[in-house]
Amino acid sequence: MSRAFLICPEPVRRVTAGVGTRFLTLARVLADAGHEVTIAVPNDPSEAASPGEGVQLVRADPDRLGKQADGHDWVLLHAHLGNHYLAQRDDLPVVVDLYDPFLVENLHYHRELGLAPFANDHATWRRQMVNGDLFLCSSEEQRLYYLGWLSALGRVNPLVLEDDPSLSRLIVELPFGAPEGAPPVPPPRSEVLPGVDDDAPLLYFGGIYDWYDPEVVLEALPALLERDPRTAVVFVEHPHPELTPLTAAARTRELAEKKGWAGGTVRFEDWRSFEQRFELPQVCDLAVVTHRPGLETDLSLRTRMVDLMWLGLPTVVTEGGTMARVVREEGAGVVVPAADPAALADAVGELLDNADRRQRIREAARAWARSRSWPKVAAPLLEFAAAPRRDSLRTRFADLAPDGVATEGPLLRLLQRKLGRLRGRR
Repeated sequence: MSRAFLICPEPVRRVTAGVGTRFLTLARVLADAGHEVTIAVPNDPSEAASPGEGVQLVRADPDRLGKQADGHDWVLLHAHLGNHYLAQRDDLPVVVDLYDPFLVENLHYHRELGLAPFANDHATWRRQMVNGDLFLCSSEEQRLYYLGWLSALGRVNPLVLEDDPSLSRLIVELPFGAPEGAPPVPPPRSEVLPGVDDDAPLLYFGGIYDWYDPEVVLEALPALLERDPRTAVVFVEHPHPELTPLTAAARTRELAEKKGWAGGTVRFEDWRSFEQRFELPQVCDLAVVTHRPGLETDLSLRTRMVDLMWLGLPTVVTEGGTMARVVREEGAGVVVPAADPAALADAVGELLDNADRRQRIREAARAWARSRSWPKVAAPLLEFAAAPRRDSLRTRFADLAPDGVATEGPLLRLLQRKLGRLRGRR
């Protein structure tokens, strides 16, 4: 079995999210398969719960990441922290996790942060896609997008295609997985959300990022409150506000306070610990996952949707992206047009009124999630871990650039000479 060195760019704490949760879970899957795993994190490892047997947490030292990888057989990295490792050594097989398309997400923050983050993200992707041996993505949509990048950087080339026509040794889908087994027993609503009646309609939204559209939910609320004045929506505060601009979250809170809904009709709850991460959606009747049209929506898997489907929580999602496609194909929820509060209110109201449909959706969602457990979706990484490898062609075309392209004339003459020799053999 191999020894894996995982470089996680986000904090891993008792309250963790996103990339931190993904790396921690992948580490446990690898350890369960018999591999030894070290996770290098940017925070104090004592802030995290025990990662489990076979997994060690260490604090990442950017200036010594290469040295910290000593004794390991391969590396998994994501985002900017991994650049320090790549600058220090180039001998171990490298898996680059592109699950979270942070360059695309961060496009939304240029008004707050300027254009420097985009330039840094762009350079990071170029460097990592040139130096990686295997790339992970989350969906068919992402795979095609990243293949465009890899083609532009010379990683998709005639020699690679001849050896690997499907490119399955270059880039594989490894989405966010669902937990194995049945969901935990839901806690009493009164313990999780005091002051909310057990039979009040309760909608779960989750965390607010700038590419989501929480305003459309608030615009749909008046129609839902007419139906039942006890209706409430649950938003969740970001666990690492120092890492992410929260413009949309601030607008949402301001609007809720202006309407007099904050703290009652609209709840802003603390992010739960890893062990308690399901309790808020479990005490809700439905989920609403709304986002704006755009490239981020087209490429996102919507991690929360995987958890919601595993829980069997009926969900109304706006059009666009991988999970809206999955919801429609599997019958695992309702898809509505983006930025349409009337359609959203109608869909939510219909589901609240139709217990039979909610049950069909619940069963379809759970069936889909059972096919996407972590050990199943991580199979390509487990295969790599069993026999880590370097891509012998990875640097063959690394110097490709637009000004290095031959003009049409020489290429045409070369083609004519080749064809002439072939005709002469007939």
